Amino acid sequence: MDRRTLLAVALALVVFAAFTALQARYGPKPVRKPAADSTLVARDSALADTTAAAAIPNGSAGATAAPGAPGLAATPAKPAAPEIPEQRYVIETPLYRAEFSNRGARLTGFQLRKFAAAYGASDFQAKPAKRPRPGMDVPAGDQVRLDGAPTFALDLGSGESARSLAKTMFAASESTDATGAIRTLTFTGRDAGGMQIRQTWRVRPDSYMLDLEVETSGIPANSDVRDYSLTMRSWLPLTESDPQTDLHGLRATSLVGKDLHRDAAAGLVGRNPKVFEGVARWAGVQSRYFMALVGTTGPGGKAAVSAAASAELPADRLALMPAGTKPLAPVAIGSLVMPLPASGAGVQQFVAYVGPADHFALAKESGPLEMERSVDLGWRWIVPFSKLLLQLMRAVDGVVHNYGITILLIATLVRLLLHPMNMAGMRSMRAMQKLQPEIERIRKKFENDPKGLNAATMALYSENKVNPMGGCLPMLLQMPLFFALYAVINNAIDLRQAPFFGWIHDLSSPDLVATLGPLPVIGHLPVRFLPLLMAGTGLLSQVLTPTDPKQAPTMYLMNIFMLFIFYNLPSGLVFYWTVMNVLTAAQQWLAMRGDSGAVVVPAAAGKGRRP
Repeated sequence: MDRRTLLAVALALVVFAAFTALQARYGPKPVRKPAADSTLVARDSALADTTAAAAIPNGSAGATAAPGAPGLAATPAKPAAPEIPEQRYVIETPLYRAEFSNRGARLTGFQLRKFAAAYGASDFQAKPAKRPRPGMDVPAGDQVRLDGAPTFALDLGSGESARSLAKTMFAASESTDATGAIRTLTFTGRDAGGMQIRQTWRVRPDSYMLDLEVETSGIPANSDVRDYSLTMRSWLPLTESDPQTDLHGLRATSLVGKDLHRDAAAGLVGRNPKVFEGVARWAGVQSRYFMALVGTTGPGGKAAVSAAASAELPADRLALMPAGTKPLAPVAIGSLVMPLPASGAGVQQFVAYVGPADHFALAKESGPLEMERSVDLGWRWIVPFSKLLLQLMRAVDGVVHNYGITILLIATLVRLLLHPMNMAGMRSMRAMQKLQPEIERIRKKFENDPKGLNAATMALYSENKVNPMGGCLPMLLQMPLFFALYAVINNAIDLRQAPFFGWIHDLSSPDLVATLGPLPVIGHLPVRFLPLLMAGTGLLSQVLTPTDPKQAPTMYLMNIFMLFIFYNLPSGLVFYWTVMNVLTAAQQWLAMRGDSGAVVVPAAAGKGRRP
């Protein structure tokens, strides 16, 4: 790694810090904050006690109904209606297992058959990453479970006027296919005020997307309910090998108009919910690799709400986590607030997505809803680079079947494409080093003549065909690729649990050779070999790079700084940087071999040619 590389990284960090500060100061702000200081989870529980459970006289749990369910009758509730027992309903497809309860008509859990949690119940494949082979089902005890709180809930009202339906018992009816699997599931219920609500879920084949239809009717003339909320709640952070990174990526997210909002759950706990008023298109929650979103396919909603609460990890699942894991974890909450039909009764259509953060799959299935924007592929100007890079990586991986080799090939390709430019920059740097004695002489000669100093210096550069900025262009061209690679390796579901070789079991996480400790002050210290290798190759590259002897110690110390920055970054990114260091060192060696030129001193500088 040469001086230009270090300078570019330092500048990039400065730009990143400035952008973050400006975004926090001048970025989109919530339009209004509700007066309520409780989270939606707390409200869901508290309001449930004030909302009388409404029994439904017709229909029974588990009964089979025709696909076209009958319309709702706007009749008042019968006080003597029989109690409906709580029942569980399971929708199973080759991709997932979704569990619903008729208590509150909640989606209570979602298991992804093709994805393995880092902390499962068994020793699945006996590897830390546990990446399943393509097409195979992960054992049930090791599947990614997006549960821990109701994943989806529909409640009347919003903000302070919210009326939870958590304790309302709904009648359920289902439609099955030839194998007996549920393909349509309908919940029908009535709140204490007499309003009737019906949810109808429909399965899409070979997709994580479900169609949702909500019908409301029987709204009393004196009702103060003007809207209802479709809420997604996140899950317990048990899916990734690095729980802290997983928690860092936990967010409530929404698209209101053209503005994408991502709010970290950790920053929302204990604070007022954020309300984003406007044409809300979808809202939900996401972690680093998975998400649960609900969006309207009709006219937009009236607002989106982002909130968070704390949840306690169950003891049996906490026991699977690394030592020292805190029992309390934040839960992100994202709500889409929809107005009730203007006529007092009507049907509104939605789609719900619960699955992996797959940018291209979401783009294909959500269409104009643009749910793919929820996948974090970097800053907006980086996203086109990230998409191209991800497509390239998928194409290469389709041939070599190893994302580590894919990263190696892409890094090599980048170096080959930029080879002429890099070599010109390196030769320019070596020439600059040779010119240093002559530049010092010119400075002394024109000490009191800035114009003369500038003219003599530029003439010296011109005679020796040196461009002082020539080494910067290759680095500038690589920076978008580096930022795009960071976003892709960090967030693309493709890299999750992707093994390379040996001890590198997961390119999306830092490598780990051993853990030392507990040590005084720092506790447990993870030992990572790849960042050390990266720092070593960086030192090799700098040794071959022409450097002012006075600045050499400082440049060598920069490797320690880079080691500190990269130590906990994903191993795929560290490996990419290591490969670039090795290739840079090779190019430096080639540049040194072909360097036999002599310094040419122009006549205006007062001397002739020097050997």
